[in-house]
Amino acid sequence: MSFDDPIAALATYASHPSVSADPSYAEGMVAAREHVTRLLGDLGFAVEVIETPMHPILLATRGDPTWPHLIIYGHYDVQPADPFDLWTTPPFEPVVRGGRLYGRGVADNKGPQIVHMTALARVLAKNPELPLRITYLIEGEEEVGSPSFKGFLEQYKDRLDAEMVLVSDTGSPNPEQIVITTGLRGLVALEARFKGPRMDLHSGVHGGPVFNPLRAVSEVCASLHDDQGNVNVPGFYDDVSEPADWERKELLKMPQTEEDYLDFIGSPAFKSSPRYNALESVRFGPTLEFNGIGGGYQGKGSKTVIPSESFVKITCRLVPNQSEEKIAALVKAAISDRCPEEVTVDVEVTGGGDPYVVIPPGKPGSRGDEPELLKRAFDATERAIEESFGVSPIYMREGGSIPIIGDLKQVAGLDSLLVGLFTPADNLHAPDESFHLGIMEKATTAFEAIFKKLSGSS
Repeated sequence: MSFDDPIAALATYASHPSVSADPSYAEGMVAAREHVTRLLGDLGFAVEVIETPMHPILLATRGDPTWPHLIIYGHYDVQPADPFDLWTTPPFEPVVRGGRLYGRGVADNKGPQIVHMTALARVLAKNPELPLRITYLIEGEEEVGSPSFKGFLEQYKDRLDAEMVLVSDTGSPNPEQIVITTGLRGLVALEARFKGPRMDLHSGVHGGPVFNPLRAVSEVCASLHDDQGNVNVPGFYDDVSEPADWERKELLKMPQTEEDYLDFIGSPAFKSSPRYNALESVRFGPTLEFNGIGGGYQGKGSKTVIPSESFVKITCRLVPNQSEEKIAALVKAAISDRCPEEVTVDVEVTGGGDPYVVIPPGKPGSRGDEPELLKRAFDATERAIEESFGVSPIYMREGGSIPIIGDLKQVAGLDSLLVGLFTPADNLHAPDESFHLGIMEKATTAFEAIFKKLSGSS
């Protein structure tokens, strides 16, 4: 069976180069999709391939409609593996080394999918009629912002009459301490293009009167933060909701100090907003970051040129109560207002999503009327993690963004249980991505217990 050797199942899955951002990997996308379709078929799911404007979504179901209904989310696409020369072994030839499986996508998000499926396979082998209805949603566009997912939800929401969503696309601090993620930052992605002369110009012949677009982009970018590290955009912090006292107390349980974090990052020092310390900043604070900047000659040596245009790519991470639409408008206005009059700027919003937060049942501020399956899931997950890992999970917001989690809440009214199965040492989105095999084994055992509890079988 496919799940008798879960490491081999993951290695095969990760060998398919399913890079959604690059059309040259179209065959890899198809192969990965076909592979996970076979895996779900082995588990007894009826799998539908739902076409979208880009990459299809897999919609797979099993179980009686009268049973409690759980949705499990994952994605079969991965980040580009470039630069290839920084990988110790080829990114799409997974290999075990030092208790880890190395390869692009093994942690984000193919490994966690194999954990869920292996656990489910073991439970179903003992109880083929497990009274738990499960719907799998596995998409192929997560790494490019899930542009087709919300439209899919609108069209198929009648098929998603579930009580909750299970996701393992979040992180934990190390292989011994698992985090149940209670919040995700929202996202706004923008690109600004500054244009000056009609063409690139000789910097000797024309240097002096021409306002260089590289200077314009540099000046505008420098203006978007103040000297203390705050985002310098009027209204940016107006709607920020501060974390609850219990969340700050949970953060103190983290087995990582600011010094540990700085040592891992390798920077000389931190420069976060004074509103938060470094560990709080990546979970509770909104941000504005520059992800790419350029223009002009980029090759070796010198080329004396004034470029005709420059660009900057920006993302903002948002926290509860902030709106993707409002922050996008504020940042666009700030860039446009600060653009020197000697050049023009065009600002395009290229993606985004609102923040998401769930208060675990029983915590201060929780609703009290959560679906029974969601209550059972939080309780079962806490107990299963304690038994499998030997320590209680920490409830913690995460700094990353999964816009579809907010979409599931907005469109289908579903809250999510997010269990982090990758760690900072796994190098997500970077060379030598890996998945810790100890986490894989313990988490599989934990999810066996979770699926049994959710079905009412134990």
